[in-house]
Amino acid sequence: MAKARTKDKSAGSEQEVDSVKSTAISSVGYTVMARRYRPHDFTTLVGQDSVSRALGNAIRSGRIAHAYLFTGPRGVGKTSTARILARCLNCEKGPTPTPCGECGICQAITRGDEVDVLEIDGASNRKIEHIRELRSTVGYQPVHCRFKIYIIDEVHMLTTEAFNALLKTLEEPPPHIKFIFATTDPQDLPATILSRCQRFDFSAIPAPVMKTLLKEIIQKEGREAEQEAIDLVCRQSGGSMRDAQSLLDQALAYADGTLTAQAIHELLGSANEDLVALLARCVSEGNPAGVLGVLASPEALAVSYKQLLLQLASWWRDCMLLQAAGKDATSLNVSPKFLEDVRELAAKLGMEATLAGLDLLDNALMRLKDSPHQRLLVELTMVRMARLGELIPVGQLAIAMLELRGGGATSAGTPPKVLTSAPLHRDPEPDPKKALAGGRADVLVTPASPIRGGSPGLAAKQVQAVQGAVEPNAGIGRSLSDVWDDLLNSAGMTLSAGLLKADVPMVTSPGNAVLKFPASAAKDHDFVLSRIARLTDLTRDLTGQSWVFKLELEAKGVGDVNVGQAPAAPPGILAQQQASAANLVQARSDIEKIPLITRAIEIFHAEIASFDKDFGKPAPQADLP
Repeated sequence: MAKARTKDKSAGSEQEVDSVKSTAISSVGYTVMARRYRPHDFTTLVGQDSVSRALGNAIRSGRIAHAYLFTGPRGVGKTSTARILARCLNCEKGPTPTPCGECGICQAITRGDEVDVLEIDGASNRKIEHIRELRSTVGYQPVHCRFKIYIIDEVHMLTTEAFNALLKTLEEPPPHIKFIFATTDPQDLPATILSRCQRFDFSAIPAPVMKTLLKEIIQKEGREAEQEAIDLVCRQSGGSMRDAQSLLDQALAYADGTLTAQAIHELLGSANEDLVALLARCVSEGNPAGVLGVLASPEALAVSYKQLLLQLASWWRDCMLLQAAGKDATSLNVSPKFLEDVRELAAKLGMEATLAGLDLLDNALMRLKDSPHQRLLVELTMVRMARLGELIPVGQLAIAMLELRGGGATSAGTPPKVLTSAPLHRDPEPDPKKALAGGRADVLVTPASPIRGGSPGLAAKQVQAVQGAVEPNAGIGRSLSDVWDDLLNSAGMTLSAGLLKADVPMVTSPGNAVLKFPASAAKDHDFVLSRIARLTDLTRDLTGQSWVFKLELEAKGVGDVNVGQAPAAPPGILAQQQASAANLVQARSDIEKIPLITRAIEIFHAEIASFDKDFGKPAPQADLP
């Protein structure tokens, strides 16, 4: 009995070994879906109707070119179309747009072992030596077929020398030679090659067409799949039929029984739509804590960050389409189950927040590949998206600044808008005494000349009120002593330093003042004297009246005073100052008539704060020797 049992066990083990061997043999002979379901004629070529029609009509009319160039993204049928065209031209019943597929030539081309149809890999045969070898075989007649056809895949990989060696043969080949080039990067081809070929651009496969074909493949395989799983495969393929078939082949091998969307998510490492919807809800509610909580959950930690960002970008893209086109939006990627969630998200976010979110997601995807801290990058991106509602749009900020510059409301009865997100920062007033020690004295106010429809002092008053240099009610009618500190702040670092060397100005009569400099400040006296026009302009802007300054310099060791009186010493100097002021007013009027300046003032509601009196005038011509 024991021996019998041993024999039975050994017999069972032998049967198991035979079963394993048969399985291994069958797995060795397995052909992937992308090859088994490759189209064999133009009727089974999907998603490229324009290419099929053009090539079919060319064959019917006998207008067959000697060189074709097929361009487009990966997996859309470029190489398959090249093989179909080779069968159409060499079929025993051809040339015909509908090859029989039963003759020896058609079957040999389908298997890839026809000696007259040569498929060449451009990446492996890219040197000039390989093109020379090709040229040496061009002169020979085909062995079996009507035409000898060279199919060069990824032709953009050829070197410049190889392209140059191919030019003459490509332009004037023998009658029995046809060239078919395929590439994903046509921009890398020389113009001399492009001009010698008939170019056909292949497009990505539309999602409805891809879904129909995948359903047919699943039925032929004797399997079942959820519609959501098929939709997910189509979205992941990005319009590539080969990618979709490869992913479906892998998913059917992974799943037991019916193919589900969850199986696709597990296979890809992507997040289920419920997790994406929860993240989107936290972002739309401006809840950074909720976003971080979702990203820290076990479900989120188990997914690929790249897939998660791609899924979020797909949701935000659908939001953009809904916001831009409304109910007429097409080509949405979201599944019908979550369509209402995307519509609700689009209504909450608004177009500006949606576009800003897409920019953040796109930037994160570009940085993710090289980042050693992928989780940190994703968390940073999602928190920023959740806080977009706290930011102030640039347009609103510009309007608020214009309203402040205009002194309040933009129109009658309309109160100015107030920005409450963050208080406006007001820099502290600089200490003019820092100029003596060589410190930095910032210029807070740019003194303005008279503006259209206003007085000279009003422009300076408005600019200073906006920047916080003077009080809003300061301006016209103030005395010289009241505005002297403001004048020092407005004059700039160098002029302020010179004025501080003088004593406090002494008013001798209405509109006249004296500045006394010690003997040690002779250089400062001379500098202020050279800037006396600037000093009078600033004083006029701040007080609303014209002032004449008399500069006095003490003599060394004597006590006598050397008088430097720029505006008042000669009898006619006051008239010259008035003429200079009139010239400045005329110069401002001329500048405002320049079309570019006029247009800028109209668009931005701007004012001319300061200007160069020679602006807009042609440069003086240099005297030639």
